[in-house]
Amino acid sequence: MQGMSTKLSLALVACMATQTVLAQRKFSLTRDARILFADAFRSGRTSGSRISQEEKLVFPGLLKKEALEAGNPLATYAAMIDLEPQYRQSKIFAGIYREIRFNFEEFLGLPLAGVQAMSLPALHRKTPSVETPVPESYEPESALKVIEREAGKTRLVVFGEEHHLPQTRSLYESLLRVLWSQGYRYLAAETFTDEVMRPDFKYPDYQSGYYLLDPVFASAVRVAKDLGYKLIAYDTKERGPSGDASFRDRTQAENIKARTFDLDPQAKVFIMAGRGHASEETAQDGWTPMASVLKRLTGIDPLTVFAPSMSQRVTSEEEDPLYRFATSRGLVKQPTIFVSRHESRLLGSGSFDAYIFWPRIKIEDGRPDWMRQALGRKRAQIPPRLRGGRGMRLVQAFREGDRASAIPVDQVIINEPYDRKVLMLPAGKFWLRTIDRDGKVIAEAHLRLP
Repeated sequence: MQGMSTKLSLALVACMATQTVLAQRKFSLTRDARILFADAFRSGRTSGSRISQEEKLVFPGLLKKEALEAGNPLATYAAMIDLEPQYRQSKIFAGIYREIRFNFEEFLGLPLAGVQAMSLPALHRKTPSVETPVPESYEPESALKVIEREAGKTRLVVFGEEHHLPQTRSLYESLLRVLWSQGYRYLAAETFTDEVMRPDFKYPDYQSGYYLLDPVFASAVRVAKDLGYKLIAYDTKERGPSGDASFRDRTQAENIKARTFDLDPQAKVFIMAGRGHASEETAQDGWTPMASVLKRLTGIDPLTVFAPSMSQRVTSEEEDPLYRFATSRGLVKQPTIFVSRHESRLLGSGSFDAYIFWPRIKIEDGRPDWMRQALGRKRAQIPPRLRGGRGMRLVQAFREGDRASAIPVDQVIINEPYDRKVLMLPAGKFWLRTIDRDGKVIAEAHLRLP
């Protein structure tokens, strides 16, 4: 009876995995918006620095572009809010406006913005109203320890993150350290622009990659630079031939191989990919994800981990039945991978070796608890003088010596002097500032955390 139960559970897991891969294809519908953002941002064709209701709408992520590049993402976000009625009525931008707004809310420290974004029509996934049991032979283990152990069996680790959930990046810093100790020397990320490969690249700024506007991601890249990783950009802006759905993934894989394994045949490479691009298997409709192409090109069987599915949503109906089961029984106290006691197999699918299960989020002092538990950050009270001013302001914390145009180590929106939010920072020396939407510096301070 136990064997039958395990087989049934595995069958349900496989079914849900198939749905997950298909869902990743739907997620790719929003990519055109990001291409538009990247192309316009790099070329500077549209400044967006002065906006009125009468002017033609620009891509929302380009509003107040000059202020954004100078280090004030609040200016862009505030302009989005001002123009929201026009964007919602726009034939061009109505479909992407809310996604870009949620992106900026994630970057600006709103703790559940990413979870809310996963309910958008392009990302929403309704699941069966049941719980799927984790197979009885599988036990929860620390995802970090499992990846560390399994990474020693290969030279290629592919991590599929969820772009809208900074929580899925909370292991990056720790992973970079443990992989470095195993000889991994290359970090490739889908979001990187070519600027990160320049010899004079010091730290992420607003032209280093769209998702690096997330301070959690940017801080991981700082850790990689400090350790000595060689950073590899691999995405492409080319559209490819009409009807060739695999062009982008194929080009990504070819770029990675050319910039790592072709130059260093014994290279060990850590790849931070988006969603289904981390799949090892060709989809039923013939789509060949990046990881599957790279596996074929190199002959290396990668360790592929998938972060998006087993995470919190606004409603339980949107959550994976496996996730509902595992969390309702207290099995996910930390980022978790389930491992079979008997065969040392990981709970994943044919597309990914392992799913990472993420703990449910609790809000502490206006910040998500995973910043403390998984990322290892400490609470830092915002100095009273930085709480001055009126209206919506942005408190930013930079590493000592970094310019204001760098992506902060952390930042958070405050609205009133009595707003009790805190900064979440690692050990180190920092300079802090509070700015308003117009870039006026309200106050500055210096802070050291042991």
